[in-house]
Amino acid sequence: MNILQLLSSFDADISIRAVAAHSKVLKDNNCNAYVFAPLGRELSYFKRWGAEIVSQRSSSIDIVYSKSAVKEICEVVSSKSITIIHVYDTAGYKAALQVQKSCSIKIIMSLLKNTSEQSIMNRLNTTIFGESLPQVTTLVPSKTAYKELLTKYSRKNIDLVHVPVPVDFTIFDENKISQERTISLATKWGMLEKPRHIVFTRAYFDSKKWQNQIIKLSVILEKLPENIKPYLIVLKNRANKKQLIEFEEKYFKNRTSVLCLMDPLTDFEACLKLSSIYLDLNPQTDYYSLDILNALAMGNAVVSWENDVNKELVPKEYHSYLSGNGETTSLERILTHLLQIKAPERVFTGRINRNYVLNNFDVKNIEEILINAYSTLSFRKAS
Repeated sequence: MNILQLLSSFDADISIRAVAAHSKVLKDNNCNAYVFAPLGRELSYFKRWGAEIVSQRSSSIDIVYSKSAVKEICEVVSSKSITIIHVYDTAGYKAALQVQKSCSIKIIMSLLKNTSEQSIMNRLNTTIFGESLPQVTTLVPSKTAYKELLTKYSRKNIDLVHVPVPVDFTIFDENKISQERTISLATKWGMLEKPRHIVFTRAYFDSKKWQNQIIKLSVILEKLPENIKPYLIVLKNRANKKQLIEFEEKYFKNRTSVLCLMDPLTDFEACLKLSSIYLDLNPQTDYYSLDILNALAMGNAVVSWENDVNKELVPKEYHSYLSGNGETTSLERILTHLLQIKAPERVFTGRINRNYVLNNFDVKNIEEILINAYSTLSFRKAS
């Protein structure tokens, strides 16, 4: 099989990792994986996993699937004898439909971002479930969402397959992350002078609810005893100037020594190795977070909202670290407990988390179901 993967943007880390992992699975099963995506730093990452880049764009800006882009994709389909196009967003799906009008290809789609039932239903109803559209095999990473979709839409023009997005363990191996990398990062952050536990979190500056939660939580953590007081690291990426100014006004008004605003990170793995706790306060409380899996793979304790998706991603032993949505007091209790536990227990927790991810989200675990999905599709008559 020759598969072309369409990726319009590098904004979603989960899509990048899925493309790379699927490329490795295809290569290991004697299939050819080609990637049509914006050019950027991820190219070497894709190639390391066995994918061949076929787009010739000169910048890392998002791809807009214009007529010229669709024409370019058609040329790739013809020259590489592509039989299946795998898409990872709505834009890619619409482009694949245009390609299908002139080329004999089948389409497979991954629903990777928001896994809430309503969000998925809206996306599928507007892009897939129309009776006049061709049959599409759709991969769903969340088991909960997959079961809901299977129950309600099994008779529609769609094949649903539950395929978790795997973790790249060659990256999240703390033994391969040199001391130089972690020291460099800690020095850059000014944390060697006053070592503390690091609680790492992604920023969602576009959400005022998140802004208020993180400020309130930092004020609470500032009051903890000095021996357990952490650094709360917030990255300043993916924020426009207005959002950042708005947050910094709240930040400086409630200035605490535990809250640290940091520039965009280039060494995410070293950051997770330095951290002991990963805090996920995504405003989309049912988002399938690859960051959570990455943090678990590095041995971090994960604190996040309690919902069906996070219960899939976090080991049952640590569901108590999941808090009711918006309950800052509950988050304080959980974080205070984690900051107080002794080193042996912290190591034990990390081992359970890493083994859980290894046993459930390693590439080998998705290989059979992914290849079966592609193989089933390959026998279907192309539109």
